[in-house]
Amino acid sequence: MTNILIYGASGHAKMIVDIIHKNRNYNIVGFLDTYKTPGENVYGYYVLGGMDALNTIIKEFNVKAIVIGIGNNFLRKQAFEKIKNSCPNINFASIIHPSAIIANDVEIPMGSVLMAGSIVNADAQVGRFCLINTKASLGHDSIMKDFSSLAPAVTTGGNVEIGYCSAICISATLVNNVKIGNHSVVGASSLVLNDIGNLKLALGSPIQSITDREKNHNYFSE
Repeated sequence: MTNILIYGASGHAKMIVDIIHKNRNYNIVGFLDTYKTPGENVYGYYVLGGMDALNTIIKEFNVKAIVIGIGNNFLRKQAFEKIKNSCPNINFASIIHPSAIIANDVEIPMGSVLMAGSIVNADAQVGRFCLINTKASLGHDSIMKDFSSLAPAVTTGGNVEIGYCSAICISATLVNNVKIGNHSVVGASSLVLNDIGNLKLALGSPIQSITDREKNHNYFSE
């Protein structure tokens, strides 16, 4: 069984552990987390060290793949860049819950994670390092660009585009044919009826407020 290392040791990473247990396709060697103490036990596995220990951990534990267990898109992108710079030949695993429903013509690329009850419909495209969370649905012919995410219970219509590193928050709904720009955020329970540009925070049902945002703004409270 392939040895896998999980980058990040928070709640999102615990969900990834559960998926790996259900699939039984990887052997988890532990966590890599700069902000936790080495030796700390998280959900049954130990924090082995931070980024400065990555190459040592890979050699010591014969790690063949890494999954990034970070829910924030911008931080997930930063983590990927750090890992790739430090260890350019490492593989990044895609993690898919057994209850996820994926159309036959859809491929899930490296680094992406699909949580329990998620749905990807016909002729949709999912980018690298995307997150489709619990019971979120990506409509037919829709596109998620790299490092984008759908939070729990998000629903998108068909022919929707989610831009690079953009986040659709809990229970938001996007109607058919709308486009969300890059590094933008749609707030929880919002209803999107029209396109939203780059670097925007959109709130309301339907959307009533669109303001500018920074790429690294923490959107989890939106």
